[in-house]
Amino acid sequence: MDQNIKPIEIKNHGRRAMSIFKYGLKFIAHALLNRKTADYRKRVKLLSCT
Repeated sequence: MDQNIKPIEIKNHGRRAMSIFKYGLKFIAHALLNRKTADYRKRVKLLSCT
């Protein structure tokens, strides 16, 4: 598990601040657009299912 993953904030009304889909989409976009991260290749390999 990635140490940088943070739990989704729960608002006062009991709902999440962001949907799980949106959270995952942001994660994928960040993984693809930020090639300077140390585990870029690991994430691309995971996304390509190879």
